[in-house]
Amino acid sequence: MLIREKLENGDFSNSERVIVDYILDNKMKIKDMTIKEIANATYTSPSTLIRIAHKMKYNGWNDLKEAYLKEEEYLETHFSHINANFPFENNDTIMSIASKLATLKKESIDDTLSLLLHDDLQKAVQTMRKASSIYLFAVSNNGLITQEFVHNMTRIGKDVKSCTLQGEYVYTAALVPKGACAIIVSYSGETPILVNVIKTLKNKGIPIIGITNIGDNTLSKNADVVLKICTRERLYSKIATFSTDVSIEYILDLLYSCVFALDYDKNLDKKIAISKMIEKGRFSTIEYVKEEDF
Repeated sequence: MLIREKLENGDFSNSERVIVDYILDNKMKIKDMTIKEIANATYTSPSTLIRIAHKMKYNGWNDLKEAYLKEEEYLETHFSHINANFPFENNDTIMSIASKLATLKKESIDDTLSLLLHDDLQKAVQTMRKASSIYLFAVSNNGLITQEFVHNMTRIGKDVKSCTLQGEYVYTAALVPKGACAIIVSYSGETPILVNVIKTLKNKGIPIIGITNIGDNTLSKNADVVLKICTRERLYSKIATFSTDVSIEYILDLLYSCVFALDYDKNLDKKIAISKMIEKGRFSTIEYVKEEDF
């Protein structure tokens, strides 16, 4: 759940609700306001703002304010031209659809990049580096998206396992060995079968890398590190998961690339040598595409 949603739906007293409504109405305008200025503007007291912060599970007002402003900044930037749920309309031409879909995917990647934090990415990469094997859990189309990641990682000698039978997810999680890590992909962060997987992995002490939305959800609460994805789509009122898919693909491609870069020369030599051997005889009539030793 987003901070905005928690403020809108939270159980607040009358004086607290006055402040909450003021914050929701003014959004980024409170950025340069002190706690005293907000209290004066709402005819309340600074202690009331502190109580709101504590109800929201923050240590103090400044922590809540910083988190709220960061979320609002994200929600108000990017995607100025495209609706992620309905990127095209019934009267659009095919070339208009082509243009809008390209814009949506570009903006989704930019959006995802804006959410990346160096320390979180570094922690995720180092968790994967130290792990003896990596177990990947994702349902539905997210499971399909992850297969390219599994393929790429396997080609540089990394042991990555992806369970494809949802009925076996929890069983597989229970068999994850010590020294391994898990990657869980879930847009909502609340998928029931994955919640059970999370509980099982936590009980075993398996490090979890979560790939999920920007809000507060079961996955983000329990993962050891969270990589946030573009959060613009509704759960089902949409044409397709265009935005979410490209965001997840970007994060997984990024994780693969960062692991690859840990031993760049060795991985590159290995990949080229094996590809050259197994793809012998493959050719192209286009000079630009041909290999130098063709």
